[in-house]
Amino acid sequence: MFDVITVPVDGSDYGYKAADVAIEIAQKFGSKIAAVHVLEEFSFNSYDDEEDSGDAILAKITSKANEAGVEVVEHLLTADPLRDMKFIIDQTRADLVVIHAHGANNNRFVSFDENNVSDTQIGSVSERLLRTSDVPVLLIK
Repeated sequence: MFDVITVPVDGSDYGYKAADVAIEIAQKFGSKIAAVHVLEEFSFNSYDDEEDSGDAILAKITSKANEAGVEVVEHLLTADPLRDMKFIIDQTRADLVVIHAHGANNNRFVSFDENNVSDTQIGSVSERLLRTSDVPVLLIK
């Protein structure tokens, strides 16, 4: 049913929760996982630090998936997650995207209320992907 399940991960607890769901689905359907971590184009941190952090995030997903017998292809990319996520999903040839509703950056909510995350809020990257993706998107809360 799903050959490739793409899961964007940012190192947040939300992202790891989405990855767990993607692994479970992949295990059930014999799918591969495309684990994607985006290094933001404009960051105040050094590129080497960002790259090391991204590698560690992807390695954690790969390790967990391999324990479950699921193959993973890691994608560490420099891009703008808000602008480029649809393109990234297309390039991974995803049949399904599993993404978390909230990201690591609490300042990018579509519905933002005093820095408190509620059940009705969704991150801007997730919201844009829901509106623009040509493949099914499973939003994890």
